[in-house]
Amino acid sequence: MVLNANMAGLTKYDVLALAGGKSFQRGIGCIGAVGELEKDGDTIHATVQGNDLYEVELRVGKEGLSARCECPWAQEGNFCKHCVAVALVYMYEQERGQTLPRRLDLRSYLALLDHKDLVDVIVEVADHDLKLRQRLHRRVSGDQAESGDFRYPRG
Repeated sequence: MVLNANMAGLTKYDVLALAGGKSFQRGIGCIGAVGELEKDGDTIHATVQGNDLYEVELRVGKEGLSARCECPWAQEGNFCKHCVAVALVYMYEQERGQTLPRRLDLRSYLALLDHKDLVDVIVEVADHDLKLRQRLHRRVSGDQAESGDFRYPRG
């Protein structure tokens, strides 16, 4: 899932070559679901709302363009429709001279919050994120099981 290209010279044909025709067409259908597009150095971060909310990263390194997505198709090593959508939205923004916001330094931001505000932020997010709630439960209970191994405590 790597292409020898740089972000500035990335074309839709490069994305098509990585994804293949089927994923490319499906990615076009996901363009409207791309959100939170940010740039951090040579890495583009975004979310794509599909059946779930997927986090996508596109990165340009010495080996070329690579991508990461949380969806099952990408986890099998494929350049998925979510990666296609993010790449196409990024290229669209670049063609129009739009600069992406820099990715927030989350650790520094959270360090500025007082305890009550920090707890409020975590509770608000955890109310809508099962994985985070499970992770917090494991931290509090001292359980080291992976999220896929989460089990309800037996009485």
